[in-house]
Amino acid sequence: MREEITSSIRARAQDLQQELVNMRRKLHSHPELGFEETQTAKLICKKLDQLGVKYQSGVAGTGIVGVIEGCDSGPTVGLRADMDALPISEESRKPYISKISGVMHACGHDAHVACLLGAIEVLVELRKSIRGCIKFIFQPAEEIDLGAKAIIAAGGLKYPKPDAFFALHCNPDIPVGYVGLRSGIVMASIDNIRIEVTGLGGHGAMPQKCVDSIVAASALVMNLQTVTSRAIDPLKPVVMTVGTFRAGTASNIIAEKAELTGSIRCLDSEVQQLLPNIIQNICDKTALTFGADVELDYENRVPVLVNSKSMTDIVRRSTLAVLGEDKVLDIAASMGGDDFAFILKEVPGTYFHLGVGSSEKTRMALHNSQFDIDESCLSIGAAVLASSAMLALEELQQQG
Repeated sequence: MREEITSSIRARAQDLQQELVNMRRKLHSHPELGFEETQTAKLICKKLDQLGVKYQSGVAGTGIVGVIEGCDSGPTVGLRADMDALPISEESRKPYISKISGVMHACGHDAHVACLLGAIEVLVELRKSIRGCIKFIFQPAEEIDLGAKAIIAAGGLKYPKPDAFFALHCNPDIPVGYVGLRSGIVMASIDNIRIEVTGLGGHGAMPQKCVDSIVAASALVMNLQTVTSRAIDPLKPVVMTVGTFRAGTASNIIAEKAELTGSIRCLDSEVQQLLPNIIQNICDKTALTFGADVELDYENRVPVLVNSKSMTDIVRRSTLAVLGEDKVLDIAASMGGDDFAFILKEVPGTYFHLGVGSSEKTRMALHNSQFDIDESCLSIGAAVLASSAMLALEELQQQG
């Protein structure tokens, strides 16, 4: 990519810094849960109208899909930002604290939206240098793992279908001014389970006449831990979490029913396919041992997120061009998940981490009630997205 384009991206993104801060703070103070991002979408659409960009709103409910058309035909590159917040009560004295009770942008999606809007503005001004087009998606409901699938089902990846796709995510463990990258497997799959245990209830003084669902369910909690320690190759990590255990109504009643819910994460698609049968077998054997009925509801939520080697290299070179040498950090795979994985199953691309940490207050973990970012990351995120899109277009054009 020509140096004058890189310089233009860098300079224009920096010029937009305060505008991006203002946008991010508006979004932060008015967070919305998945598929409820109506005000967020209105704010985005207002900005897109000002930029004169073509878009369609109401995709998959509250999503927005648009295109920046270049001066000539060519490939299509996609950029995505998720919009939804979390059901968390924010603890902060910042003036832009959430005004919505019990809802907070504790995962940085407000910053993601601001970065993508910044990238769009930069790219609109570079339209005469674009051969092909840039597709952008503001996606709802990432936190509940449903938004990307809904966007795809609604035709969001069609007309035109992108040849490459990029997305970023805030990372408070990475210092601001740096980008974290990894090729190949980056994030885990996510599966959910619900297990209902049915025994025979009765008086606590006469257990011999009952089948205690709590005892059977407690055994299940322990037996499920053997998924990671005995059922799967120890070189292929799996995290099995039982998150809720509900049973009983009184201290002197043996509960007839108990319910467990949990999640299972892994970094191997083949392992993900094995897990339902392994867990069903554990449920069946535990039911037989205690004389209870055990019903498993197993839900595949999100696949393993895999970055394209070539697209990761494009983000790496774009980051070095925009930020300078030594600003790219190699990151480890994470047991967290993101439904951008569904898009990457359709289109080669890369999901990268944007450093947002600079002090103790901006190094709070994601999903923490005190989470915040160093807002100087916003122009950086916008510049890296724009630069990656331009370089990808150029190289895809050369490949024909």
